[in-house]
Amino acid sequence: MSEIISRIQMKEFLKKAHLFCLLATLPSIGISVSLSQGFLILSFCFGLADQVKSGNWKEILPNHPVSKISISLFLWYGIVFLIHLVLDNSSGYAKAAWNGELKDFFLFFGLLSVGFTTKDDLPKVYRALFWLFLLLVFTGVAGGFTPVRLSRLISDLYKTSSSYRFTHPLGSLSSIPLYISIGLMNTHLTFGGLLQFFSAFAVFGFLRTLIQGDKKKILLAGLLLFLYCLVFLLNQARSSMIGAGVSIFFAGVHLFFIRKEFSKSFLIKGASLFLGLLFLIGLVLAFSPAGKKVIGPLFGKEKHTDSGRTFIWDSSFPLIQEHPIIGVGPGNYNKEIENVRIAHSEEYSELSYFYEVTQRGHAHNDYFHLASVFGIPAALIYLVLGAILIAYLFQSKQDFQQLLFFYGLIGFFVSGLFQCYFQDDEVVILFWILLGLFVKGEVLISKRDNT
Repeated sequence: MSEIISRIQMKEFLKKAHLFCLLATLPSIGISVSLSQGFLILSFCFGLADQVKSGNWKEILPNHPVSKISISLFLWYGIVFLIHLVLDNSSGYAKAAWNGELKDFFLFFGLLSVGFTTKDDLPKVYRALFWLFLLLVFTGVAGGFTPVRLSRLISDLYKTSSSYRFTHPLGSLSSIPLYISIGLMNTHLTFGGLLQFFSAFAVFGFLRTLIQGDKKKILLAGLLLFLYCLVFLLNQARSSMIGAGVSIFFAGVHLFFIRKEFSKSFLIKGASLFLGLLFLIGLVLAFSPAGKKVIGPLFGKEKHTDSGRTFIWDSSFPLIQEHPIIGVGPGNYNKEIENVRIAHSEEYSELSYFYEVTQRGHAHNDYFHLASVFGIPAALIYLVLGAILIAYLFQSKQDFQQLLFFYGLIGFFVSGLFQCYFQDDEVVILFWILLGLFVKGEVLISKRDNT
């Protein structure tokens, strides 16, 4: 009897520990990448132990086309790594590959860990997701009005900084100084990548409150939408803004014309209110030098990073051309792109300075980077993942409030055309968790329909 009780207690401990760590992962994404990764790995380990102890082997890998395509992408990662491990004679290649793109495998635990949850756990997970949204908005507002990087509040707790980096100034609005908003992140691109996942949630969540007519909810949702738009404008990440726009467009098509969550007559009212809000924010910003810096790039004003992307892409194309199937291998991108840049600098001496100073860490395009490192098949698998996700999302029967969190996944595949968000740990953790939530919802609905 005591043995049975101890087994039950252990099972309950594993379940609770898994759920606690998963819930802690979500808000910690907006605080610290190391913290969120730690909670994610613990969540996966506790969840896996629970599944193994219960004998639920079939539940470890979700049975859904989206998850199968996701798994195939990482299987291709492994195949490419093993091929390069055999071909590469250097003793340190495995370590270089692990420090490069190969460690992204652990971020995939987000999809698997969500798969270990039960139907009763999901409302708690969505609440944790909402807390992440609030954390991003309010730290984004705070970060837009202070020169001190808020991330120092976290990093200074466990390490001594050798340098003191400030937030980039945008000027001032009247006598109020404005800064590029990065929240608790280290770069505005990472923060923008996280923000764009919540675009449809902020916009259509507010529209739903207008239909419901609860004045308190309208006020709160409207305030959150206003702050969200303000933070997004102060963030200045145009790639994520494009992704957010695409997410809102697809969400509008789906919710208005397919699911019919809103009447078509409400389309004009809702669009007018949303565009009016953006116009109001833009109008206020347009009457100051800082505001012009904020909204100018959105209307075609060139930024200093624009030409840099073309040099990065130009340096990546030869890698794809020379290694179309297996790429240059994980951990080799920086080394190989350096060789290309030296060759291009010798051929085009007048451009040698630009090849020297532009960024080297990634291709500034998810598809180019995947094709460069893992070959064209990896980029194609990634594209197929996006296409299958859209197909299943548009025929999904999941609840309205849940669906609002998934449209940002569509924009993620678009914003990756201008930035390597699929290589950004904080953003990718959220990507896989959201994908896992979508798959979990689809699996539960399928089981319900089959019973």
